[in-house]
Amino acid sequence: MGLANVLSLLTVTNLVSAFVAYIVLNFVYQIVYYRFFHPLSAFPGPFWASVTRLWIAKQNLQETEYLTCHELSKKYGPVVRITPTLLLVSDHSKLPDVYHRNADKTGHYITGSFGETESLFNMRSHKTHSVFRKHIAGPYSFTSIKRMEPLIDARIKEWSNKLDDTFVKTGDSFDFAWWAVYMAYDIISEIGFGAPFGFIEKGEDIGGLIQGFHDGLPAFGLLARLHPFTSWLKTTFLKKYLVATPADDSGIGVLMRFRDKLISQRIKDNNSEKEAKRVDLLQMLLDARTDEDKPLDLEYIRAEVLLVLLAGADTTGTAFQAMIHFLLENPAAYKRMMEEIDAASKAGVLSEMPQYDEVLTHLPFYVSCVKETMRLCPSAPNIFPRYVPEPGLELFGKFAPAGTEISCNPYLVHRDPALYGDDAEEFRPERWLDAERAKLYNKYNMAFGYGSRVCLGKDIAMMELMKGPLQFFRSYKPEPVEGKPKAQFVVKGGVGYWKDVWLTISKRE
Repeated sequence: MGLANVLSLLTVTNLVSAFVAYIVLNFVYQIVYYRFFHPLSAFPGPFWASVTRLWIAKQNLQETEYLTCHELSKKYGPVVRITPTLLLVSDHSKLPDVYHRNADKTGHYITGSFGETESLFNMRSHKTHSVFRKHIAGPYSFTSIKRMEPLIDARIKEWSNKLDDTFVKTGDSFDFAWWAVYMAYDIISEIGFGAPFGFIEKGEDIGGLIQGFHDGLPAFGLLARLHPFTSWLKTTFLKKYLVATPADDSGIGVLMRFRDKLISQRIKDNNSEKEAKRVDLLQMLLDARTDEDKPLDLEYIRAEVLLVLLAGADTTGTAFQAMIHFLLENPAAYKRMMEEIDAASKAGVLSEMPQYDEVLTHLPFYVSCVKETMRLCPSAPNIFPRYVPEPGLELFGKFAPAGTEISCNPYLVHRDPALYGDDAEEFRPERWLDAERAKLYNKYNMAFGYGSRVCLGKDIAMMELMKGPLQFFRSYKPEPVEGKPKAQFVVKGGVGYWKDVWLTISKRE
C-alpha cells in the first residue's frame, strides 16, 4: 500500500472511530481483568462495583452509599468488594487488622476540598502521621480540654438563654437541627480559637457557613472516590477548581477567611505582649515545637485549625440532633433518662451547670444514651480506606495481598449482630449498662475512628455531649410538631447530619 493510500485513510471519521475503538477495548479489558483475573476477584460484590469506581461514586452522589453497603453486607457476608481495588469489611473483630498501626491511608484522602496543605487527617503515611500527631497531641489531651470546661459552660448557658427568649417565651416551633449545630460551632470556636462565631447570638447560619459546608460535601465524596483520577486532575489546569482557597465564595472559603483572621490577630497579640496568652487550642498549636525545637509550619497550623472548625463542630451537632430524635422516638428510654436526671438533681449531686465528672459518676443511663446514639448514628457513616501492609491479610478463607485497599464503615460495624445481638439495629441504651458487654462495645467502637489514628478531638466532642444535651433535657420539655416534615438523616459525601427536627419547647420546673 502506497503512502497516498495510507494518508487517504487518515480522515477525521477514521481517526475518531479508531479512538472510540481504543477506549472501548480498554474498557472491555478492564472489565475482564478486574472481574476474572484481579487478585480480589475471589471476593463477592456487585458486578459493576468490581469493574469500575463509577459504581461507588454514583452511590455516594445518590446519598445511598451507606445503606446500599449495609444491604450488601447482609447479602454477601462480612467482606464485600465495592470498587475494583477496595474491600469493605463489616465484621467488628477485623477492626484491629484493617486499622493496623502500620497501615497507610490511600489516595482517597487527597482531594484538596479543604485546602492544599495536608492536615493530620489527610496524611497518608503512618510514619509521617505519627511524627505530626506527637507534635499536636498535647493540646487535645483530656487534661487540656478539662481546663477549658468553663468556656463550654459559658456557651451552653448563652445557648439556653437564647432558647428561652426565642422559643420558650413565644411558644414558636423551630428546627432544632440548626440550633444544635449553632451551639457546637460556637463552642468549638470559643475553646479552640478564642472567639465564638456568634451563631447563638444571631440565631442564624452566619455567612451561610453551615449550608456551604453541607453543599460542598457531595464534591468532597465524589473526588475522594474517584482517586487516582482525582490526583491526576490536580496536575492539570483544573487544579484551581478542585482546591479550596480563602478567596472562594463558598462556605469553606468563608471559614478559611475567618480562620486566617483569628490566627493573624493572635500572632499580633502575642507579639505585642500586652495581653496574657489565652489558653486554647490555637495558642497550644502556636506554642508547639518539633523535635528540633522549631515552631510548626504556619500553613500546617492553618490546615489543622480548619479541620477542627469543620469536623469538630458539624459532627458533634449531628450527634446532638440524633439524640433528640432517638429519645423522642423511644418514650420508655426518654422516661428512664429523665427519672435518673431528676433523681440526681434532687440528691444535689449535679451542679447548676453539670460538670463532666458528675455526669460520668451519677448518670450512667444518660451516658448510655449518648453512646447508643453514636453507635446507631455515627456522624460520618463513611469509608475510611487503608492499604493492607505486608505480608497481606487473610479474610474468611480468602487472601488480600499487601497493597489492597480495605475499609470499614462505622454504620455497618456498629450493627454487627455478632457483637450487638439480634437487636443490633434497635435503640436500646441499657445494653451499655452491662459492664462486660460495654468493654467489648468500647473496644470495637468506631465513632471516632479506630486505632492509632483515632480522632484527636474525641474528648472535646464527648465533653460537649455529656453536658449540652443533658442541660437541654434537664431544662426543657421538647415536643415534636405536627404538620412539619419528618426528621431525616442525610448523608452527603460520607458525612451525616439531620434536618427537619421540628420542636416546640417548654420550661421544666
